[in-house]
Amino acid sequence: MSAFLAPNQDFSAGSIEHIAAVSLIVAAGLWATYQARKHPEKAETITRLFAWVLVGNVLLWQLIKLGVSSLAPTHPAYVSYKLGEDLPLNPCNWLAFVALAYVYSKREWLWHLLYFFVWVFTFNAVLTPSLYENFPHFTFCKFWIAHTGLVMFVIHLNRLKSPTIAFKHLLKAYLYLQIFTVISLGINALIGTEANYFFLSHKPFSASVLDILGEWPYYIIQGDIIAFGLFVLAWLPYRFLTHRLRFRVSS
Repeated sequence: MSAFLAPNQDFSAGSIEHIAAVSLIVAAGLWATYQARKHPEKAETITRLFAWVLVGNVLLWQLIKLGVSSLAPTHPAYVSYKLGEDLPLNPCNWLAFVALAYVYSKREWLWHLLYFFVWVFTFNAVLTPSLYENFPHFTFCKFWIAHTGLVMFVIHLNRLKSPTIAFKHLLKAYLYLQIFTVISLGINALIGTEANYFFLSHKPFSASVLDILGEWPYYIIQGDIIAFGLFVLAWLPYRFLTHRLRFRVSS
């Protein structure tokens, strides 16, 4: 239990732990999708349970962080709770709640937001993780369930019946990004210099694609432009596969 709670700085991208965590969650996601397709009468229940796992993961992470912050400062697991870092305001945290809201409400705009944000931001975090703690620390476990789990959830919904995604939905999702960026900038300014939600105050300390961009604030503008290109790249495979499927049906 102490290793689960005590901070460490041992994570290395591409390590056995990294690959094993991603592989395990991919396998679990594929199994859930297989069961949902094999048993259509249970598909909705499986999908809702999938979404609840994502939400529960974020909530449990919050409870643990609050718990370790209440320990005596001399305790080896003690880490203070920081409003500038620990609120679930980064996309890969609140997207879990978007996933849950979608499976219950079936509102299409939630699906469009989830699809583009997960492929553009969450998938990138799987490839270039901003993570310090290695297995078995709770942040390591939470990080991979949250990120890889969201990617597999979008694949899961795509393999089942999900609303069509047209180019206009891409534009709307990009508009949501602008709104979220403005809100995040406001939250960072309100909390103070320690806040860096959505990496809008400074680049992540670990290696990321932002490293190839300019300094603050130019990388924000550059990243926003690049994000549009990534939104298009995320949509093109969907557009191609949908067009191909329709062509087969019509033939």
